[in-house]
Amino acid sequence: MTEFNDTVKESSYDDEMSRAFDQTLPKLVASAGISSTRIAFKRRSGATVTIELEHDNQYHRAIFKTFYASSQTSWFRNLTERSQIDRFETFKGFVNWLNNTEHETFEVRRYQCLKDYESSKMNDEGCKSSPIKSLIPAFKAGLGSKSLTEEEYSFMTTLLRLSKAARNANPEPYTLTDWLALPWLRSILGEHKYLSLESPSRLLTSFRVTVAATLSYLLEVRARWQKQALGMTEPQLSQNSWFESWNINVLQRCGAFEAHGEPADDLTRLLLLDFTRPDKQAQIKLLIAREGLGGLRRKPYVDGKPTRPWQPPALFHPDYQHSYSPLEECLMAWLVACETVQPTDINKLKTTDYAYEHNSSGRLIAMQCRYYKGRAGSSREPAMLMASDCWTKAQYAYINGLPYAGRLFSFDVSRQKPMPNITENPNSISRHTDMILLWNLWQLPQLQSRIANATKAVGTPTIFLDAVLALKEGSETWHSNTGKSNGTLENYRNSVSRPLPTVLFSLTHIKTTAVHAGSDQYREGDLINHHSHTSRTEKHSYLTDANKDFVNRAGRITRLILNDLENVVYQPSVSSMANALKDLELRSRVIDATGSDNAQVQTLYPPSKQHETDGLIIVPDTVEQALMFIHAIDQAENKYKQLLTVRPDWVERTLLVQLEWMTRTLQKMRSESAAREQYRNLKPHLPPMFDHFLETQE
Repeated sequence: MTEFNDTVKESSYDDEMSRAFDQTLPKLVASAGISSTRIAFKRRSGATVTIELEHDNQYHRAIFKTFYASSQTSWFRNLTERSQIDRFETFKGFVNWLNNTEHETFEVRRYQCLKDYESSKMNDEGCKSSPIKSLIPAFKAGLGSKSLTEEEYSFMTTLLRLSKAARNANPEPYTLTDWLALPWLRSILGEHKYLSLESPSRLLTSFRVTVAATLSYLLEVRARWQKQALGMTEPQLSQNSWFESWNINVLQRCGAFEAHGEPADDLTRLLLLDFTRPDKQAQIKLLIAREGLGGLRRKPYVDGKPTRPWQPPALFHPDYQHSYSPLEECLMAWLVACETVQPTDINKLKTTDYAYEHNSSGRLIAMQCRYYKGRAGSSREPAMLMASDCWTKAQYAYINGLPYAGRLFSFDVSRQKPMPNITENPNSISRHTDMILLWNLWQLPQLQSRIANATKAVGTPTIFLDAVLALKEGSETWHSNTGKSNGTLENYRNSVSRPLPTVLFSLTHIKTTAVHAGSDQYREGDLINHHSHTSRTEKHSYLTDANKDFVNRAGRITRLILNDLENVVYQPSVSSMANALKDLELRSRVIDATGSDNAQVQTLYPPSKQHETDGLIIVPDTVEQALMFIHAIDQAENKYKQLLTVRPDWVERTLLVQLEWMTRTLQKMRSESAAREQYRNLKPHLPPMFDHFLETQE
């Protein structure tokens, strides 16, 4: 074997092929060390910003090199542009802190710089989350760079091991009640209305009705505008004063004024409100009364002087003639948030995320949203919307104006908006925006009448509308007062007598209020003050910090217990009852009586188990049927405690479902009022019910 191996020679062909292949490969690039102390990046606005390390410190230089190396890795490049910019901004804040505070990292405290920065941001500046939470993954990604020396690598490894990001503070819920918690509103609204804002359910219902009535009003006006403005030539938006000719043309095409210059219909009223500046509307009405619509000019003469009354429209914009405006989308988003839909998922909703149930004539009965919640990774189904509610009608009309499978929103409805300058200060100058237009809309007597009728129908006061209109009595906004208060919020609140919120309420405010409204036990009698002092006196003079903490803890514990009872203890039975009730509602049809005598009289209750062939539950709209429902509900209320003692399962699974179904069905029957009048006289003569259930026990 040895002799054989010695006689074998290596082939020269392999060496030649290897050399030829090596010649085709590029030469290895020498890895250059990273010694730069400057990083440049572009912000979202497009401006180039530089991060520069001013002090020559070996430990700071190691941190800088590690982050720079991380920004060149594939991990960093695979991040979204938003995440990349956020990490650059966070690192810039850290480097600026090192430069401004002249923080020295000595041998003893060389591993404390990240935690010191975190402590400064969270304790001194009040940041809610740790700023180093996003920096630590970036530093770890840069540890693989060959430019780091052994000393720098060892330092960074130990620094990251000892620098654990602090946990975020418990999030504080933000509700509409918190947004309207302005002490000076009490003197304007009065004690009763101001205290009513503390009830999440009453405030949410008032808010929901107000927004729904406003959206329905705008959709009706939009339908008339699209019909009358059909075929109008759109202006050149690149011109600075395009809106002047556009406003005049639309008013002349769609406007209808009375002899004294007042708008004759809702469309004209909104056109004038959106097209003209508030301080010039009276002059335009006077001009129309004298010369008619033909007298409108770009710079009309009023009292012998030229004036500029026109402003860029926020609602009747040429871009919004065939699509919804930001104001309409914002109102729709507020209504969706009232369904407790996650605010981050509202922007993603489509028309196909809603399911509808219609009757045989095509009229809507109910609709329900089913959406994918990104944070939970699963689908969610908020409560069903009944067609009898005004907010359901508004949302349904909005969705009908969109194409099939189209997105509900084309604008970013989740973006936080600053508080509009709605004060009545004549010296304040504010740009015409959709939110300013909304506040002006809420002051229209015609819209206020619609909102009042809608709130009366659901049995709630107009506390939200009264509260937001009372904000006009406040001082100028924080953004307008920035120069006087040195830009700080605390100085602004101390410098004005009636401070306003800094930003408009968000979708999170609405969604959290809707969640709290589900467990709100507020009653009208709770407003009555039986104490010797007013609530303001007790709050400022008697309620100590210890008592405040106790009240807060007690309220929080109560809410946790109610949530546990609802979602853990009674959730299975509540879910099954809700599903059974939903099934009965969707299959029930209330029809008018035929007038014939050969009708078959059904039993009082629908069978608890329907056969497969029984698709519908027909309920005749007669006084006799309504009397049977009313008598059954009355008997169940009187014997509820006894039935619950002997037949608890039957009460929970059958009786409660049927009684709730009867109650909702009665609301759809026109014969209900006549039946209730007759029931007062017939009640003593009707036979008792449920006695046979009391004779047996489960």
